[in-house]
Amino acid sequence: MSIRESSATREQRHTRPRAGMRFILLVAAHGLVAPGRKAPLRYRATADDLDFMREALALAETVSAETTAPNPQVGCVLVEDDRIVGRGFHPKAGEPHAEIFALRDAGATVEREGDADHWSVASPLKNATAYVTLEPCSHVGKTPPCCDALVAAGCARVVIGMSDPAPWVAGNGAQRLRDGGVEVEVLEDAACLALLEGWVASLNLEKD
Repeated sequence: MSIRESSATREQRHTRPRAGMRFILLVAAHGLVAPGRKAPLRYRATADDLDFMREALALAETVSAETTAPNPQVGCVLVEDDRIVGRGFHPKAGEPHAEIFALRDAGATVEREGDADHWSVASPLKNATAYVTLEPCSHVGKTPPCCDALVAAGCARVVIGMSDPAPWVAGNGAQRLRDGGVEVEVLEDAACLALLEGWVASLNLEKD
């Protein structure tokens, strides 16, 4: 879903504890940073990138893990000219993902025609950056891939809070964006990892 804020200021952003140790344990337990991954770690985020990611994280926390289960909590903001133009979060399983709500909030038309395996997108965005707390999906599930919608909408850059460890994504989302000409940064942000710790555990991933 999307949220409009009349005067969102950076001074009002949530302050969150750094979960460094939990990050290390989570990576070790679930293999989030596995060798040979398709979306390698890249630490080129700016202070603004981290601020906008905190906005996306606040959106992800709008709903509880119980509400989105079995899907994860995800938030997304779209930025043009250093200004947030779209906000969205995933409300519950079966509904569109955070990226789709953010695109619609930014004025884009994003619709699925029948059982089509893709989104039909008409977007006013130009050179936008999407900040998403979890790697955008690259597969067809109950909804088409969010990666394709972001590419079709004209996003030039996508900053990902954490890679999706689910085997059906696992770096494919980041790679699909790059294949579409989009610059991708993967932060593996500790706060994003901490939010989804329970969801990652529910995947029952095999340990290396």
